[in-house]
Amino acid sequence: MENFTKKLDSTDVQRRLTLPENCLKDFPRDHEANLKFKDEEGQVWTFRCRVSPGRSSKPALSGDWFSFVRKKGLTTGDVIVIISDKEKDVAAGEDFKIKIKKSASTHHQH
Repeated sequence: MENFTKKLDSTDVQRRLTLPENCLKDFPRDHEANLKFKDEEGQVWTFRCRVSPGRSSKPALSGDWFSFVRKKGLTTGDVIVIISDKEKDVAAGEDFKIKIKKSASTHHQH
């Protein structure tokens, strides 16, 4: 997976996180796998990744994604950054790092 940034939309926050079409180049279509993401606090989350067999080959993340959204208070307009963890901790099974950039509008609601 290439490093990428995504601004969350309502589907990402309410249903599943869809990723750019070719971000998982080696991930086969009609396949599911559990991917591990380490957040900025060091907590590891397991997101279920699925690529549909149809024409749209955008990978979608579910599983712990909804717990992650709730715990982090993510809303539409927030930005996540996913980084392929080249120095990953193999023993812990971490594949990626995930960072959050809250949108400016979110800060004004507090």
